[in-house]
Amino acid sequence: MTIYALSTVPGKSGVAVVRVSGQLAQTAIKVITKKTIKPREATVCKLYDNNNQVFDEAVVIFYEGTKSFTGEPVVEFQTHGSLSIISKILDELSIIDGFRHAEPGEFTKRAYLSGKINLVQAEGLADLIDSETEKQRSQALMHYGDIVSDKYFSWSDEIKLCLALIEASIDFSDEDIPKNLLSDIRKISKKIKKEISEFLKTEKNSNIIKEGIKIVIIGKPNSGKSSLINYLSKKKVAIVSRKPGTTRDILRSEKFFSGIPVTLIDTAGIRRSNDEIEKEGLKLTETVLKSAHIKIFLGANNDKTPYRGIDLNVSKNDMVVINKSDLKKKHNLRPNISISLKKEKKLKLFEKKLDEKVKNIISTNTGAFLNKKRQKNHLINARNSLEKISGKDLEIISIHIREALKSIDSITKETDNEEVLGIIFGKFCIGK
Repeated sequence: MTIYALSTVPGKSGVAVVRVSGQLAQTAIKVITKKTIKPREATVCKLYDNNNQVFDEAVVIFYEGTKSFTGEPVVEFQTHGSLSIISKILDELSIIDGFRHAEPGEFTKRAYLSGKINLVQAEGLADLIDSETEKQRSQALMHYGDIVSDKYFSWSDEIKLCLALIEASIDFSDEDIPKNLLSDIRKISKKIKKEISEFLKTEKNSNIIKEGIKIVIIGKPNSGKSSLINYLSKKKVAIVSRKPGTTRDILRSEKFFSGIPVTLIDTAGIRRSNDEIEKEGLKLTETVLKSAHIKIFLGANNDKTPYRGIDLNVSKNDMVVINKSDLKKKHNLRPNISISLKKEKKLKLFEKKLDEKVKNIISTNTGAFLNKKRQKNHLINARNSLEKISGKDLEIISIHIREALKSIDSITKETDNEEVLGIIFGKFCIGK
């Protein structure tokens, strides 16, 4: 069947693009424009309905199967973006024999099935469309391009080399197996195992780019946590009060630092309490601290023990901050910075230091990251198969190598599993 759909965002716009893909794509040109147009040449055409009445004038482009995104003949109608025109051209396409409306992701699915892209690139394209930040776009482009695919193809080629070495020795008896054959196979498998393990570790970096960085503010009651999250958020997220224990739940606010999505988290004040709600808030605080990328330990300048009851386990990305620098100092600590939220002292400097912490986390994350569970599962299976290689029995070694190869190739190669394809391509919008 030849498929069609609106490929631009639904709604009123200056231009709308309706895409047609399939062996009958040229029929759409003849029926709607009454013309024959040259491939890959933008042609201005009048559009006719089934009553031979003109309903719009559009730019029409035809792509041969070898030159199109889907690997099939494709036509794009670039019409005016009025709702009535979009509805009209879709109606006209629907009455052509052999045409039907495309399903979500069907154009990309056809590109995959025709060999124009592989599964990794298809997943990368979905991420590219959904990307909202520069880092997300950059990562998606590495998956949509060749960088990640080439990594998998390289491992596949090296595993195939191991199989070739075994095939070459098939005529040897156990005693005549070349001495370096087994060592070469083990050396290659060890190298691939190490590289797979390193790539698996990058998943946590991918999660940072996808979900953002969590910054948790922790401190005793009345240290200024609520004022700090309000200041950083540039809006009133938390209630500010002199009464201790105002914040009993976890408060969150979303914003961007250096183009990176950041979740600011205000926690319940650390102190002993018999209040059941406050106790529950403290339990939640302990939970969010475990997932924090940056912890801001906030203490008060007029407190002799600003961090009593708090595990001041400071990593390189954490900050020890003293608030209320306008009040008399009662402690002997040396924080990273002293600020006054009330008097607005050194707040810009504090923001600059926090921004540097965010940049530090992101800057250490370079290259392509593993970002799909499907790929992760195949990589783990491949590594497990390679770990089973031992002894001198080439037939058994061959079995494990073939299992590893199947797992690696399943990441990129065509599969008959409709459920897997449905999951991958069902995430796309209609028209893509």
